[in-house]
Amino acid sequence: MRKTLLLFAGIIVATLTTFAQEKESKTLEQKNKEIVLKWLNNFWSSKYNPAIIDELAAPDMILQYSLHKPRKGKADIKDFMKKFRDAFPDLAFEGAYPLLADGEYVIARWVGGGTHTGIAFSDWPVGTLPAASGRKMHFTGTTVFKCTLPEQLFSKLLMEKSQRKSGLMMD
Repeated sequence: MRKTLLLFAGIIVATLTTFAQEKESKTLEQKNKEIVLKWLNNFWSSKYNPAIIDELAAPDMILQYSLHKPRKGKADIKDFMKKFRDAFPDLAFEGAYPLLADGEYVIARWVGGGTHTGIAFSDWPVGTLPAASGRKMHFTGTTVFKCTLPEQLFSKLLMEKSQRKSGLMMD
């Protein structure tokens, strides 16, 4: 009888431990999705808020996309986004599908773009756009984010370790 009770107690403890670990994992994944969504809504949407960089990025954050040179540090990232938005005042991206998460990784599929009605823009691998060219830009892509710290989005925006594809169409 005692062995049966000990076995039963062991099964209950193992079940509760497994349940607690699953709940903790889901909580981590949900928190990471919320952090990434906050970043996307404040950095890439039409409602850009440069304060999001100070709030969620570590000092050594790296922003690296296939169509622009890598940016390192908060000041460089802010400067890039200011110039990008000065060139494309209506720049906006949005999620194309729900975010997917697995532990510290969050995958975002997105679409967006804008019309070049502002300053000349030279941060393209294909050359410079003269001021107010009127060209329309359309992007689609997938970004894999790695959330590394609970209080910051990234110690680095580990794009160099992420799988990211983007397509660009310019009218």
